[in-house]
Amino acid sequence: MQQPVYPQQWHNQHIYPSLDSAMLEADMSLARASLDELTGFINGLGAVREQADALQDFLREVRLRAQRIRNIGWNIAVLAASQGSQDARDPLAKQLASRARALNADLFKALAPVEDLMLGLPESEFERLMQDPLLGEEDYRLRHERRLQDQRLPVEAEQLVIGLGTDGLHAWGNLYNDLVGKIRLHIDGRERGLAEASNLLSSPERALRREAFDAISAGWEGEQETVAAILNALNGWRLELARQRGKVRQLDALDLSCHQSHIERATLDTMMAETYRARGLGQRALALMAGKLGIDELGPEDLFAPPPASVSRTITFEEAIDIIAAAFARFDPEMGEFARMMAERGWIDAAPTPNRRTGAYCTKFAEPVEPRVFITYAGTMDNVITLAHELGHAWHNWLIRDLPMSQRGYPMTLAETASIFAETLVRSALFEQAQNPEQRQAIAWAEADGAATFLVNIPARFEFELALVAEREQGYVPAARLKSLTDEAWGRWYEGSLARYHPLFWAAKAHFSIAGFGFYNYPYLFGYLFSLGVYHQLMSRQAQGEANVAEAYRALLRDTGRMSAEDLVAKHLGQDIREAAFWQGSLALVAAAVDRFEQTQG
Repeated sequence: MQQPVYPQQWHNQHIYPSLDSAMLEADMSLARASLDELTGFINGLGAVREQADALQDFLREVRLRAQRIRNIGWNIAVLAASQGSQDARDPLAKQLASRARALNADLFKALAPVEDLMLGLPESEFERLMQDPLLGEEDYRLRHERRLQDQRLPVEAEQLVIGLGTDGLHAWGNLYNDLVGKIRLHIDGRERGLAEASNLLSSPERALRREAFDAISAGWEGEQETVAAILNALNGWRLELARQRGKVRQLDALDLSCHQSHIERATLDTMMAETYRARGLGQRALALMAGKLGIDELGPEDLFAPPPASVSRTITFEEAIDIIAAAFARFDPEMGEFARMMAERGWIDAAPTPNRRTGAYCTKFAEPVEPRVFITYAGTMDNVITLAHELGHAWHNWLIRDLPMSQRGYPMTLAETASIFAETLVRSALFEQAQNPEQRQAIAWAEADGAATFLVNIPARFEFELALVAEREQGYVPAARLKSLTDEAWGRWYEGSLARYHPLFWAAKAHFSIAGFGFYNYPYLFGYLFSLGVYHQLMSRQAQGEANVAEAYRALLRDTGRMSAEDLVAKHLGQDIREAAFWQGSLALVAAAVDRFEQTQG
C-alpha cells in the first residue's frame, strides 16, 4: 500500500479564511460590541448583590455572554500566533495578535468585579451558587483561586494590572519572539534562521554541530543586552506585583509558581531534593554518550547529538507519523488513529520556513475545539520524539474537548505528563521492535538523553531562575551576571560531565522569556517523573491482563483541569507525591534505563 503524503502546513481556513478576512473582522466587531453590552450589564451587579435568586441568574447570564466573547478572542489569538510562528516577521500577524490580546484583556477587566465577588463570598453562599449546574462548572477553578483571596487587589487595581499587562508585561515576551525571527546566521556556507540552525545541533557531524552552536551563540551574544532587559523587566514586574499583593501575607515567587502549577510547595521541594540526589544518573548518561561517540568530554554542542549508528538515517515526516501512530495504538487504538488524523487534517505545521520560530508547541482553537502542533521537522530521531511529545499534548486536548472551557485549562505540571507519557510510548515501542543493535542503541540513546535533560539540564534551568529572581529583588541583573549565574547553576548540576557550559543559555532558551509564566522549567521534570510512574503502573496492569487500562489513562487526563496534582495522583494512582517514595520509584525507572543504555551495543 502506498504511503500517504501528509500536508506539513496548517489548514486553518475553516476557522477564518485569512488574517484579514471579512469574516474575522465581523467577529472582532461582534465581540467588541458584545463586550460593551456585557460591561454595561455587569454595572448592575450592585443592584442584585443581596438578592440570592437574582444574583444567581445574573451570574449565569454573565458567564454565557463572556464565553461567547472569549471564544472569538481565543480563536483570533491562536490564528495570529500560528501565523507568527511560521513567520515571526509577519506584520499582520503581529497586529492581529495585539488586537486579540487587547480584546481578551478588556474582557477580563470587565469581569474583574464578578471575579472579585466570587472569590470573596462567604463559604455558605459560595457553596449554594456552586450547586447551579452552569456556575458549578467553575467550582474547582474558583476554589483554587479563593486560596489566594488575600492576594487580591481592589477591583480598580486588578483592572489596571490587566490593562497595563497588554503593552507592558506581555510586550517583553513579544519582543523576544521578534528577536527570534530577526536573527540570521551563516552556517555551512549559507544563511539560516534560528529554527533551522537549532536542528543542526542534532547533526551526526560534530564539526557542523559546533559550527551551528557557535553561530547561535554569536547571534545571541549580539542581542544579549536586549534579552537581559527582557528578563529583568519580566521578573521585576512579577516581583513588584507580588509586593503589592502581599499586604496581608507575603508569598515568594516559588509559592506563586506552585499555585499556578496546582501543586503544593512540599511536593516541589521533595521532587527537587530527590532529583538532586539522583543527578549522578544524568551525569552518568552523558559520560556513556561521550564514550559511544568516541569523545573524551562532551561540550554543550553535543547535548543533542544522535547516536553514531544514525549517521545516514533520515526519517520522513510520513514515517514519523507511522512510527508514532503505531506506538500510540499499542496502548490505545484510538490514540493511534488520532495521531494519523492530526496529520491528515493538516493540524501539524512542520515544514521549515525562513523566519520561523524556534522550538515546538501544541495549541488549540476554542470553537471548534481542535488542537494544533508546531514543529520544525528535519528528519532526526529527536524530531520524531519531539513530535510524539506535542501529539501527546494534542491527545490530551482532544480527550477533554467536550468539557467546559474552565475545565480544559490544566496546569503545566499535568500538561507535561501527557506529552512525556506519549514520548515514553514511542521510545518503548521502538526499543521492543528494534531488529539490530544499532536500532536498540538509538532508542536507548533517546532514553539516556532524556535522563540527562530532565535530571541535569532542567534542574539547572530551575537553579538559574531561582538565582535570577533573588538577585532581581536587589536590582537590575546585567548580562555579564546572567552568564555567571548560568555557569554556577550548570556547575552545580552538570559538575564535571561537560567540558564547558553554555553561558548564553538564558538568552537562547525562549522559556525564560515567556511573559505568562515564571519557572517554566520544573513542570517538565514533574511531567517526566510523574509520567514514568503512570506508564509503569499502567503497563504493569495491562501486562497482567487488566481491561480498560487505556480508559483509566483517559480518566486521569480528563481530571487534570479540575483537581490539584496531589488529589489527581491520590485518586488515580493511590499515592502521595509529597512523599519521597513516589519520586524514588520513578527515579529507579530512570536508573534502569541508563543501565539498559550502558548494555546496548552499537
